[in-house]
Amino acid sequence: RYLNLVKAEKDLNPFQKAHYEFAYGKFFELAGGFDPAVKQWEAAMKGPNRFIRAKALEARAELLLKTKKMTRKEAIDELEKLRFAWRGDEFEFDLLRRLGQLYMEEGDYRKGLRTLKQAATYFRDHPLAPQITQEMSDAFNHLFLENGADKLPPVTAIAIYEEFKELTPVGIKGDEMIRNLADRLVAVDLLGRGAQLLENQIKFRLKGADRTRIGARLALVYIMDQKYENALNILDRTNLAGVPAPLVNQRRYLRARALIGLNRKEQALALLQDDETISANLLRLDLFWKERDWPSATQVLQQVVKQYGAEPGQPLEDKQAKALLDLAVAMTLAGNDRGIQRLKRSFGKAMAATPFRDAFDLIASTGTQGLLDYRTISSKVKDVENFQAFMTAYRERLKKEKLSSLN
Repeated sequence: RYLNLVKAEKDLNPFQKAHYEFAYGKFFELAGGFDPAVKQWEAAMKGPNRFIRAKALEARAELLLKTKKMTRKEAIDELEKLRFAWRGDEFEFDLLRRLGQLYMEEGDYRKGLRTLKQAATYFRDHPLAPQITQEMSDAFNHLFLENGADKLPPVTAIAIYEEFKELTPVGIKGDEMIRNLADRLVAVDLLGRGAQLLENQIKFRLKGADRTRIGARLALVYIMDQKYENALNILDRTNLAGVPAPLVNQRRYLRARALIGLNRKEQALALLQDDETISANLLRLDLFWKERDWPSATQVLQQVVKQYGAEPGQPLEDKQAKALLDLAVAMTLAGNDRGIQRLKRSFGKAMAATPFRDAFDLIASTGTQGLLDYRTISSKVKDVENFQAFMTAYRERLKKEKLSSLN
């Protein structure tokens, strides 16, 4: 009724007419007349009233999005045009908030968080500013606590984290968030970025046994990245008496592996003295293989084969078959022809049913012994220089488990 009264006025100036067209569009929207509403707003958008033009464009974009006549991306493009059309009041606050929400619904969390941050920063005293801060925290938690960032490229995920890390919650949840992101980075071999996250966590967030445990994980990442001095340094900095025995052993093994990487053979072997566990043997194997001490490597591999449970006449798991192939290589390079023949008699049939069949046949064939040197074997079987039994075991675990689960 009121709109009809205004419509009857013949002396409306262009500014008044724009207000009328916008209001009539809102009426049509409420009455379910979506097409007439859009037409009214398009008419208002052509008028001279800058504020009404902005409000009409926003209302039109929201209605077309709601009725699925405009995609979310198209709506974002339309609303982006308004960023500088009208500044400094409730309209800009609502616009920034809505744009931030749309960006995050579209999966562009970086732009979404940036836009929400602008709304919260420009309008610090707005009564709804705390709600925007909460929306940002919820989105950040979704990404880094609820695995939402798994859908993003890892480089994008770490960039978002670094830009908005002030949203990291304090306490246990924040520590879990950092671990989740470090897990993701290490899983895709972004070792340097993962190490930096863990380094900051140790430096600023952790104390006591937690600091010692995360120090071991960081040492592992440094070793994977061949930064052996860094690994020793973090193990020294996070050393603490009274931690559980499994963690003490893990840190000892990591220290030994770093020492091997630095060619400090005697110190590494001293750490492993009287330790006959599989982890200690794999470390000895790394050292002897690197030194090309084939007789010693053979002795250790014979123990590893037993520890893996490989038995003559029984089917072989892949890790058992791999250890037997390594043993055949070590025996060949040590010139142990009799040992190779015994190995072939005991395990040749079972090896024929594994993926390592051809390589084992090459190494263990009659007439091969004495004719192959490490260069021939490395070109056909493996890179002898890069043999790393201990780290291979860790990498295999990381394919199935997260870094943060390795204790």
